[in-house]
Amino acid sequence: MRFVFYSLVVLLVFSCKKAKEPNTIYDIVIEGARVIDPETQTDSVLNVAIQNDKIAILTTESLKGKKVIDGRDKILSPGFIDLHAHGQTNLENEYQVFDGVTTALELEIGIDTLKQYYQARTGNALLNFGASACQLAYRNKVIVKDDRVYNTIYEELNDSAVNVALTEDKFSRLREKLKDALNYGAIGIGVPVGYLPNASIKEIEDVYAFAGTHNIPVFSHIREGGAIAFQQAISDAILNKTQLHLCHLPSMARKDIAFCLDAVEKAQALGFPISTELYPYTAGNTEIGSAIFNEGWQERLGCTYQDLQWVETGERLTPETFKTYRKKGGSVIVHMMKEKWVDSAMASKTTMIASDGGSYSPLGHPRSSGTFCKTIHTYVKEKQLITINNAIEKMTLMPAKVLEGIVPDMKLRGRTQPGSYADLLLFNLDDIKDNATYTKGFQKSSGMDYVIVNGKILIEHGELQVNLFPGKAIKSQLNL
Repeated sequence: MRFVFYSLVVLLVFSCKKAKEPNTIYDIVIEGARVIDPETQTDSVLNVAIQNDKIAILTTESLKGKKVIDGRDKILSPGFIDLHAHGQTNLENEYQVFDGVTTALELEIGIDTLKQYYQARTGNALLNFGASACQLAYRNKVIVKDDRVYNTIYEELNDSAVNVALTEDKFSRLREKLKDALNYGAIGIGVPVGYLPNASIKEIEDVYAFAGTHNIPVFSHIREGGAIAFQQAISDAILNKTQLHLCHLPSMARKDIAFCLDAVEKAQALGFPISTELYPYTAGNTEIGSAIFNEGWQERLGCTYQDLQWVETGERLTPETFKTYRKKGGSVIVHMMKEKWVDSAMASKTTMIASDGGSYSPLGHPRSSGTFCKTIHTYVKEKQLITINNAIEKMTLMPAKVLEGIVPDMKLRGRTQPGSYADLLLFNLDDIKDNATYTKGFQKSSGMDYVIVNGKILIEHGELQVNLFPGKAIKSQLNL
């Protein structure tokens, strides 16, 4: 009854506002769509107006627009927000937008040269973009006393410094580099400690302490170790009053999935800002030359050479090809999870969706281009494990809320409300389908009739519009 009453109040407010401006002609009007807003729990057939880059009004009354879009029999939802997208060029953006993504952020590892990154992408990006401060790159530089520039994540992961401990006398220098990046607009700090086998508990705890002092979120690929690793990360966060986002929970928890989900749920119930994510696939993807594959990897990951798929050719590896490719370096898909682990994470009220998608490669991991539509196609339509409303919340409001403390502007994204940014999707639920697979690699998803980014129509009738770059920088406004 409260939901019904609230919906009626919302509709009344929207209608009254419209009635005061009967002659307004809006930039875009979407008529008769099923509007879903996860924050207000709106799920009603409405007319929606866009003016400039914002949603102007939602109403049951008729609206006038310079452009009118027929939304009948379709869902209008906020654009999907991906907190974990390593592919940060327009090449990857082209695939992401067909998957319903309007904001793609690199937060797990971050970007080394943030100032140059923001400058290069501003005015030239298909999607909203942003990144965290790259603890991995900065600690490497401090260790070797060299401000080398890392052009790719693979260069960072393959630097010999990842196998060296950062000594306590250098903690302050790392803090200074993190501070510089945050002053350039970094969205939190990426701490991929799982790739740093010799990073001490003091080194990582010091980063958490720095983040907690300044109310900065940490995004972490945690250590190997399942439940124990989750306990350590959550303990560091709680003891230092640090907001923590745990990346790709199923691939880190594996057999301990139930315990780890319960730990996150308990932390949230106690009021601690701990969040987590998953991608809807049973395989991970990483650099074969990284510390992940140091001695003992089969036992740690619970897989064999045959479970490794070389991205360049699609072949499964043998002991011989593993040695060859490890020396060469490159991307490998790791088939190491059970479907029931992914299912349990998807069903949890604590999890949101993030792709962990990489840079474009013809045979690259399907999560890079199919994560969000697969969530709808497989888990809403086929398995019926979650509802479309659940799925939309996991892909819009939940990630937006993770960022609101450091980027207040995110309070206006991930919603379908008057005053929110017009990052919107219009689609027929029956048409949504992911097309990427482990054998076909990058493929554009199907079913997005319209994708609107900051009030600009980027996909119209399923076709990408050319020479249009509506993406905006998502940045913190810190002055540390």
